[in-house]
Amino acid sequence: MRFSLFVQRMVLMLALAATLAAPSSSAAAGLDGGRQVIAHPDGPLYVGDWVSFEVLLPGQAAETQVEVSFAGRVLGRAAVAPYGVGGRLQATFWWVWDTRGLEAGVYSLTFRIVGGEEWQETIRLNPADQVPPPEPDAHWEYATTACCTIHYITGTAAERDLAALMAMVDEQASFVEAAFGDEFEQSVTVVFLPRVLGHGGFAADGIYVSYLDRNYAGDSTESVLRHELAHVMDFQRGEWPRLSLLVEGLAVYASGGHYKPEPLGPRAAALLDLDWYIPLASLADDFYHHQHEIGYLEAGALVQYLVEAYGWEAFDAFYRQIDLPASGRQSDALDAALRRHFGRGLAEVEQDFLAWLGRQEVDEAIRADLRLTVELYDAIRRYQSLFDPSAYFLTAWLPDGAAMRERGIVADYLRHPAGWRNRVLETLLVDADRALRSGEYWRVRRNIDLVDLLLALLA
Repeated sequence: MRFSLFVQRMVLMLALAATLAAPSSSAAAGLDGGRQVIAHPDGPLYVGDWVSFEVLLPGQAAETQVEVSFAGRVLGRAAVAPYGVGGRLQATFWWVWDTRGLEAGVYSLTFRIVGGEEWQETIRLNPADQVPPPEPDAHWEYATTACCTIHYITGTAAERDLAALMAMVDEQASFVEAAFGDEFEQSVTVVFLPRVLGHGGFAADGIYVSYLDRNYAGDSTESVLRHELAHVMDFQRGEWPRLSLLVEGLAVYASGGHYKPEPLGPRAAALLDLDWYIPLASLADDFYHHQHEIGYLEAGALVQYLVEAYGWEAFDAFYRQIDLPASGRQSDALDAALRRHFGRGLAEVEQDFLAWLGRQEVDEAIRADLRLTVELYDAIRRYQSLFDPSAYFLTAWLPDGAAMRERGIVADYLRHPAGWRNRVLETLLVDADRALRSGEYWRVRRNIDLVDLLLALLA
């Protein structure tokens, strides 16, 4: 459906009005001189919550100890350490403040750098009877399929669509088994999340996939499932040093695409036309900090090239026998393994890879689709960094799912920013994804421009 000029003007008027309004305070965060305390679950906190904290201390070294206390009692101590894919230095306290039995009101908690300064953070607890639905009655449930054990929270879209999701999980598991020529050795844990985290999925102690009606990370549940199942199959086949470039490239290759089925060779060749190609040594050494969609596409195409050039068995043997060198650089490990298995170093293989890309047929539709895919997901990440920071992929809030289920905690996944800014921006992003999948590139362009304008006005 086309957005009318009236709707576009209303969006702009709302944005302009917001810039004149005073910024809203948050009970979930405090900021003082660069020091920041982020409380979870997101949004307002309520009596009965198990509260976690991320403590960001710019300038403090790793291993610095931090304590948090309440009413004279130490709740926990944690060391400053790298967190998340991005390796942000922070002290992380998981579910340290049990607010059951407290009254609604404002409370002061003390944070202390062991051997250094201390400070207070005030946090408001709202009445328990104000917790928004479906949370008051929500709880964890599970269902089993031929391949997997599915965990979900009641009252969510996953419970509503459970039968379809069960069939989807088995179908994608069969696809991955066929791609690897192997079977899953045990039931795979699949957790459907009622909120967006990162790009919609990740693998840890199981597979975690975002599934909700307003999934602004894209309508790609099948592809995300397939990608994460590929990671599970990969790691099931043994422990050895793995390079991020090849780990993610193999998952993209085995899945037949990243967010959707796609011709990896022609799309990666389009990177050359767009001047977006990343030299392989640079991509290998800092994979997750390069532009996400470009890096994953290039990695998947590289794996496809190696399989086509040398065969699956030779690629598999190469992939399983990579040693990390004294330098610690993944590009050095990749170079040495390529020389050992294929007799050609990284620079030579890259020239062969570029020649292979040069033989791909690329049309304007592929270039346009790729260009808009990259721009759309860049806009998604800008939105997350400003208005849904717990979802931002480099530092996403990813609690231990098994521990959550054991404790009966659902708030960390059910609560997420849902103000009018979020609803407007997420609706535009959802519509842009649908337009991209249907080839309505003008609509994608329009929505991305609107999102960028709103983010600039609201930031």
